[in-house]
Amino acid sequence: MKKIAFFFLSILILGCNPDIENSTDPEYAQYITGGSIDQEILFMPQEVYSTNEAQEPELKLSLISSENFPCFNYGIASSQFMKGDELIVRFDQIIKYDLCLTAFGPATSIIDLPPMIKKLTFINGNRIDQYSIDITEKSIAISSLNHEFTSSLYENTFRLPENSFAFVCGTNTDNGHIYTDFMALLEQNPAFTEFEFEGEGRIPYPVSSSGNWLNFPSRYFIYDDIEAFYDLATVLNDFTATNIEENSGVTISLNSWNNIHYYSWIDN
Repeated sequence: MKKIAFFFLSILILGCNPDIENSTDPEYAQYITGGSIDQEILFMPQEVYSTNEAQEPELKLSLISSENFPCFNYGIASSQFMKGDELIVRFDQIIKYDLCLTAFGPATSIIDLPPMIKKLTFINGNRIDQYSIDITEKSIAISSLNHEFTSSLYENTFRLPENSFAFVCGTNTDNGHIYTDFMALLEQNPAFTEFEFEGEGRIPYPVSSSGNWLNFPSRYFIYDDIEAFYDLATVLNDFTATNIEENSGVTISLNSWNNIHYYSWIDN
């Protein structure tokens, strides 16, 4: 009688254990190896650049551990698989390098995010998290189907519009007019059209300056001709020479979608 009771108890435990159920799921069994990471992983899509040269951004998925490690150069080892329009990411381990950059920080990794995928699946040990993902030219929307060990940092992420740039400016308390003065130059130029990122979501450009006494909200523009943006290097140099005193606490940067930057504190 005790053996029978134990048998039925074992069936009940097996039937209620989601890890065991996932590990025998025929759809994902071939991807499960037993390797795992013992903490929550945060993720978000990003458009990044592979070098400091002018180039179009590449779509990536950033992975970030929820907890800090003693060395901020720890990484997240993962394996990726494509199954139709589904990207499967298996977490293998935390990479701890021999060289420790001694500052606390999360383990991180950046992997490719194919633009055609519709589903995102994470595997950690025997556990499986899944999200639907909608990638368009304007934005990336992520919705959880089921999650236990991962979290999406943003439900919606805006993409960098082609032929766009951001005007980012911060000033001291006594020269805030510099922001409006340079903004007027941009507004008067017929080659530039101001736009806003409509709706909720992470904006891929800086949303404001930082580290200044007055940090103004960034403004965003589309240009008709790349030459018009190139000309802004000279415009900013001349404006800086005429209006910005050295060590006056003013910073202006013009950041283009294709990794071109102009700054008020250097000769562009």
